[in-house]
Amino acid sequence: MDEVASVSHAGSVREAWEDRALFDSELVILDQSIDGGLDFIGAVREASGARVIVCTSDCDQDSVMAGLQSGAVGFLRKDTLTTDGLSAAVTAAANGTGVVTPDLLGNLMRTISANGSDDGKPPASRLTDREQQVLGLIADGHPTREVAQQLCYSERTVKNVLHDVVTKLNARSRSQAVAHAVREGLI
Repeated sequence: MDEVASVSHAGSVREAWEDRALFDSELVILDQSIDGGLDFIGAVREASGARVIVCTSDCDQDSVMAGLQSGAVGFLRKDTLTTDGLSAAVTAAANGTGVVTPDLLGNLMRTISANGSDDGKPPASRLTDREQQVLGLIADGHPTREVAQQLCYSERTVKNVLHDVVTKLNARSRSQAVAHAVREGLI
């Protein structure tokens, strides 16, 4: 697979944090059912800007929702995963696309349709605190470099956050994402 430059492995969350390669990672694949796995999703995104794909056998609706709400961009079933499926998921995540196994996505969509959201907005239009901070500074006219300096992030992290926001808001550009977020009161 041409998109993958290197691969590291860790047997635990603690071991992952101790591996310096984690902080240069663009993509992390994780079984969230390991001890501390769910908390690791948001923490690794915050620390490195890496996208996270959950790959687990624990695929009940609550687990899927918890993983995605923690910031995972994908959710795969270990028991049905193939080499081609994993390759496609890695490529999609690297290109900024979310990936959810089709049967899990169907269940997820039915749950969302049945329950709606608690604030009246579709779940995809909610922004994390970090996304709101970054988008707010961009809306104020700060370039990427200044946003990174002000928030103590790398420029790559800011660009990843902006890409995620553009994707989440189904916008064509960061300026369109800013306009949408202002119009909808998200920032």
